[in-house]
Amino acid sequence: MARRASVKNEASEKRSTIYDVARLAGVSAGTVSHVINRTAPISEETTKRVAEAMKALNYHRNENARALRTSDSKIVGIVIQDITSEYYAQSIASILDCAQKEGYAVFTANGQFNMNVLKNSVAALIERRVNGIIFVGGANDEAIYQLANAANVPIVFGDRFVPDFPCVEFNNYETVKHLVHALYRQGYRRFSYFGEDLSTQQNLDMRLNGFCDGVRSLGIPESDVEIILEIKREDIKMKSAFELFPRHLHRQSEDEKWVIVASNDMIAQGVISVALRAGWRVPEDVAVFGFDNISIASYATPSISTVVQDPYELGKCCFDLLKERMSNTDGSWANVMLEQEIAVRDSAWLDAGIAQSEGLRIYRD
Repeated sequence: MARRASVKNEASEKRSTIYDVARLAGVSAGTVSHVINRTAPISEETTKRVAEAMKALNYHRNENARALRTSDSKIVGIVIQDITSEYYAQSIASILDCAQKEGYAVFTANGQFNMNVLKNSVAALIERRVNGIIFVGGANDEAIYQLANAANVPIVFGDRFVPDFPCVEFNNYETVKHLVHALYRQGYRRFSYFGEDLSTQQNLDMRLNGFCDGVRSLGIPESDVEIILEIKREDIKMKSAFELFPRHLHRQSEDEKWVIVASNDMIAQGVISVALRAGWRVPEDVAVFGFDNISIASYATPSISTVVQDPYELGKCCFDLLKERMSNTDGSWANVMLEQEIAVRDSAWLDAGIAQSEGLRIYRD
């Protein structure tokens, strides 16, 4: 089959310049620059002539060159460890939405819990002259984020606390501690915590600490407390929980009320599936409380009682704080602590009055 010839006008291939616009509008290149960048008062008539010339010539300013001149790339970076997480994916979507409304492009780096990948990703963001970087989640990566700090790139941390940097976080410690107290008042006497390797996310540390201090402050015997941290960062959480939990599924007493607090909803669902397949009733024989309120929590059978934290609010607050840092030259900031709530569904019983008396907020589906 014969190839169709493509003939282009040589002039159409040439990119129009600011000088072309100036000649067509009958003004100086400086006047065109002032119209584009709004850096000086220009008459309405002249502004209209420049706009018409730009349209006629299909002129668009070179953003890359502008970024080199002004150090304003209109790009922000996001660094995350696991982009497959539904919760963090929703947070990133929120940041993207906020950034686009403000005229920023967004580059996202998926660290995959690999320090070499993280280092290369942050270096690439710095090379592209990003205006700022949001680190979402993560832990034990000081050498990485200090690369950006040394390059004077404004940094904000989301869903974690890092001293001397702006942070948006949830009070995981207090929420889980109060949840343990409320569950105890509900009548639960055997407490288990099923979670992940603590090296991956700082917030996991806070959740476990809240659980441990909660059971300790209640004087619950060590024989009635179990902590299982066998799920690795590279594991598929629901699958891993499903494979690991059978060895921990055993009765201590027929009339003892047992509750398991899971570090996220995927683990909670894996635990629930094991219990149901083994012939146990949920929540009568074993109750399960999750974390994050991802989509599966409402629609699973039984539906999952869980700690609710809004990923979209997290993303919005992270971007708002970064925007403030990028425009604030005095170096001041105010950290943000977001509220968490409790969704009481079918996998665990908890009276709303008891929860509220312990300082927990009730989420309504």
